[in-house]
Amino acid sequence: MRFYTFVLKNVLRRRIRSTLTLTGVAAAVGMFVTLVGISDSLQATLLDLYQQRNVSLIVSRSDAVSPMAGTLPEKLGQDVAALDGVQDVCPGLVDFLSFDNLGINGVVVQGWPAGVFMFQELKVLEGQGLTAESRGKKGIMLGKDLAKNAKLKLGDKVDMSDETYRVVGIFETKSDLENNMAILLLADAQKLTGKTGLITGLTVRLKDDSEGSLQAARAAIEGPVAEKLGIKGKVKAKPPQEFVNTQTQLRAFKAMAWAVSVVALIMGMLFMLNTMVMSVFERTREIGILRAIGWRPSRVIRMILMESVLLSLGGAIVGTMGGIGLTLLISRLPLASGAIQNTVSPVIMAKGFIIALVVGLVGAAYPAFRGARLLPTEAIRHE
Repeated sequence: MRFYTFVLKNVLRRRIRSTLTLTGVAAAVGMFVTLVGISDSLQATLLDLYQQRNVSLIVSRSDAVSPMAGTLPEKLGQDVAALDGVQDVCPGLVDFLSFDNLGINGVVVQGWPAGVFMFQELKVLEGQGLTAESRGKKGIMLGKDLAKNAKLKLGDKVDMSDETYRVVGIFETKSDLENNMAILLLADAQKLTGKTGLITGLTVRLKDDSEGSLQAARAAIEGPVAEKLGIKGKVKAKPPQEFVNTQTQLRAFKAMAWAVSVVALIMGMLFMLNTMVMSVFERTREIGILRAIGWRPSRVIRMILMESVLLSLGGAIVGTMGGIGLTLLISRLPLASGAIQNTVSPVIMAKGFIIALVVGLVGAAYPAFRGARLLPTEAIRHE
């Protein structure tokens, strides 16, 4: 009998215990793939939103817990637009609002001034966009996925904060996140949120995205422009990658995802340790016979480690498939639609497999060492 066949049969002959161990590893890997995959997906979705628009800088309140929590004076947009090297500026106000007449909560609503470049990126599927002529007419545009989920069509009414708006357009963009948003003119969004004359941030496009131009624009916005408005030290202008990486909520979610995953992986390691210790204990006589017929300690160690690796690989496959399925399911929930991608990064899946192998090897290290130390004469006499 070949060595690898012998190892496989050792795993299969204790099917219940092997299945339970494989399940424990699969649960740990699945939790890792799901949680860490979702946290990376949130970052990738937000970054993609800015990169598709060729945004050079995002300007926000530096002392705010989140971009939506902090406010800046609307005039900041005019002053930034007047800087040398600035091509386009879009002041925006973003908040979570409710469609009261439909019982839909937590809708992301963006407010933009008429004519800004962000409107040009919208592909209007039905109706029309919001223009300067739309002021005072209480029109609202809906992303195609939001309109579909809310079962809204052109002309339907939406009640928000005791104000009634009419759906004038349904749009589509390359971003799933925006396809689940609603858009108003900035003045309407300010009125609804009680933030007249305020914005939550700016998106800025530069004529030249070289490092020198970026640093010059940042210095001007955070320095003279902010000082002119009395908000120096309270404004930060960041490139998209830096802006996304420093988001407090995303970093907190990622830390939580890793913390929960580590706990699950430790549990999986304990499952593996228990299984391999019991396996070695029950097969003491068998290991003694193998040692008596010429097996070296290194071969015994290799046998036990390979049994553990087989269980780990099985758990990694099942756990990764389960994690992908769970991520797909979560991405289709209305609350997460657009924010979470329906795919898992190959890097995350590779990390899941590597972690599973580490769990298997660490969990089997002591049992393998113990098995290799058994003396043939003592092991054969073991009852």
